[in-house]
Amino acid sequence: MNKLFPLMLLPLCGVVCAEDSMSMMPDGSRDMYVGIAVVTGNAAAAGEKRPVLLRPLLQAEWSNGIFVSSGGIAGWHLSQTAGVEYGPLLASTNSREPRDDRRLRGSHAIRGSLDAGGFFNYYLGEDARLRSSILYDTSAHGFRGDVGVQRSWTGLAPHHTLSLSAGVSLASDPVMRERYEVRRDAGGVRDYTPSGGVASVNAGANWNWSLNSRWLLSSAVTVTRLGSEPAASPIVERRTFTVLSTGLAYRF
Repeated sequence: MNKLFPLMLLPLCGVVCAEDSMSMMPDGSRDMYVGIAVVTGNAAAAGEKRPVLLRPLLQAEWSNGIFVSSGGIAGWHLSQTAGVEYGPLLASTNSREPRDDRRLRGSHAIRGSLDAGGFFNYYLGEDARLRSSILYDTSAHGFRGDVGVQRSWTGLAPHHTLSLSAGVSLASDPVMRERYEVRRDAGGVRDYTPSGGVASVNAGANWNWSLNSRWLLSSAVTVTRLGSEPAASPIVERRTFTVLSTGLAYRF
C-alpha cells in the first residue's frame, strides 16, 4: 500500500517557526532540521499495520511564514500577535487498498489526498500552548480535527529538550465510515457502520539531544487509544498502540 508518514508522531496542528521567533515547533522544540528516522510500531489509522520503516525528519519555516514539517503537513503562519498562532493548513491523507490485506476485506479504499483547513494555537506561557486544528477530508468528504496541549522544557539538562503532549482527535460521520465501516456484502466478516465522534486520544513525548551545534538526535514516543466507535470495527485488532521513532538530523 502507498503509505504516508505517521501523523501521530507530529500532532497535526503544530506550527514551525523562523529563527527569530520564539514559537515552538511541532515537536515542542525551537529547532529547524532535516534528517531521517527509524519508526516502529502499529498504526491504528483505519486498522492498517506498519512494519519498521524509515521516515524523513523535517521542520522548517521561511521568513514569509510558510512552513512544512514531517507527516505531509504545510501551512502559513499569519498571526502577528504574541502568544497566538493561526493560519491555513494543508495535510495529506493516508491511502489504503483493502485488497492488499485480508483483514481489511469489506472496508473502503482510501485514496491519498490533500486536505485543507486551518489551525489555532494559544500560548499559556513561553513553553506551553493549547493547540487546535480542523481539516476537510477530501477523500471522505467530511471533517476531522484535533485539540490538545503541549509543554516543553529546555533547562532540564544541557543540550537536551523535552516536550510532553496530550490530545484528542475527532472525526465526522463520513470520515469514520470511510476508515472503519465494514460491509458483509463486500467481503467483510460482518456489517459495521460507525458514527462520528472521538476518533482517538493520545499522549506523547519528544526528546531532542544536541550532539553539537549542527547535529541532533531526535526521538519520540506516542501512545494512542482509539475511541469506542473505531475500536468496535472488525478491521481493528488493537485499541491501544504505541509508535516509537528515533533519528539523526542536521539543524540549520
